[in-house]
Amino acid sequence: MRKSIIFLAVIAIWLFSVASSPVVTGAKVRLKAKKYEETVKVLEENKSQYSNDPELYYYLGLAYAGIANWVKTGENFSKAMSVNPPNNLKKEIDKWRDHYWAQFIKDATALQEQKRYLDAIGKYRTAITINPDRKESQFNLAVSMLEQAMVYQEAKPPQTDSAKVMFDEAIVQFKKAIEMDPENEQYQKGLCEAYIDADMMDEATVAYEKYREAHPDDNQAQRRLVLIYMNKREYDKAGEIYDALFEDAAADLSSADAYNAGTCYYQLYYADSKKEDEASKAKSKEILDKAAKCFERVFTADPTDCDAGTQLYSIYYTMQQWEKVAKTIETMFSNNCPRDYGTLEYLAAAYMNINQKDKALETLKEAESKKPKESGAAPGQAGPK
Repeated sequence: MRKSIIFLAVIAIWLFSVASSPVVTGAKVRLKAKKYEETVKVLEENKSQYSNDPELYYYLGLAYAGIANWVKTGENFSKAMSVNPPNNLKKEIDKWRDHYWAQFIKDATALQEQKRYLDAIGKYRTAITINPDRKESQFNLAVSMLEQAMVYQEAKPPQTDSAKVMFDEAIVQFKKAIEMDPENEQYQKGLCEAYIDADMMDEATVAYEKYREAHPDDNQAQRRLVLIYMNKREYDKAGEIYDALFEDAAADLSSADAYNAGTCYYQLYYADSKKEDEASKAKSKEILDKAAKCFERVFTADPTDCDAGTQLYSIYYTMQQWEKVAKTIETMFSNNCPRDYGTLEYLAAAYMNINQKDKALETLKEAESKKPKESGAAPGQAGPK
């Protein structure tokens, strides 16, 4: 008697936890025969009766996949996962979710490489519908949206409204990817770049500062952030970052970086030079020296860079380093930089101050021959490169 009771108990457990319901059993048969629409109809009609049966939702998802209704496929796979399926069924659901997901990701990636961003966006959306747990789908969708936004923005005429909508959606998707993987540096930087492309500089600043705090050794991110500050004319903050970059031997700064740093330091010098107190004067002198070193670096690397040469000799002029003024301008002229009126006047002044009066007079004579009707202003500082 006791053995019979135990046997019946085991059977009961098996029926409630393992055995399929008659509806699901019938669905399996129909699916095997590829009767997808019939399977959908039967399972949908009985769904309320077996609302907590993960198998029903799993097979319903497969049936919808058979008729290419991917929204319903994704919904039912997700529902099956939400009602505590046993491990073996969970593995089956994951297997099929990943199978269909991978197909759409493959298509989307190919379309993205072909720059067919709108088509790629549709495929990525479907992939997310099928398997919303794959974080890379959110990121890749955001990238395609960002690319499409740029296409709208660069169209002739620009499609401004469409670009804004796509920028906003890309930012939302980047945030979703970050929510799924908060430590992913690529996702964080993607959001930062999206803000920049969307011309949301305040948001870009906050995002990059947050990233910089978590990744202080990422020099590439610091170089992006410093350009934001330069464009916002926040030279104090830009100067702090440039100081840190120049102190870091691994920063590997380019000539463009050095040029922009020189521009930043000159702007800081110009602001401090207006102050009368001794501390500000000393500070402005130190900053002007930093600017000179930056432009020296650029001009030494490429003496045909006439813009860098112009910035450099004008700084030497301010510092009253006359021999350096003359040498810089002579180097510029030997590298085919324009012998314009303003540059010739600076050279003549330098020659006068180093007692080369004959050269000064000869240079002034040439300058007078090229003097514009309305005298141009002294060389100024250029913006970021």
